[in-house]
Amino acid sequence: MKIRLLCFAAMKDYFPAMEELFVKSGSTIAELRSSLEVRNPSASRLLRVSRFAVNQEIVEDAYSLSDGQSVAVLPPSSGG
Repeated sequence: MKIRLLCFAAMKDYFPAMEELFVKSGSTIAELRSSLEVRNPSASRLLRVSRFAVNQEIVEDAYSLSDGQSVAVLPPSSGG
């Protein structure tokens, strides 16, 4: 199935800001995180502390993805 991956802030140093990915049907956020770590091991540390949002709603690692969803990777940020 196809999802749209959106990367923000420091995560854009490791992956494109937006890309379409094919993932196994029924994949979870945890599985997506793992596949991104395999794809770019230097992003592992940041991926482990990042939150994920599906269709603009923060989700947990056990969340099961569906075809056509937008998944945002939200690394921690600071600001004032």
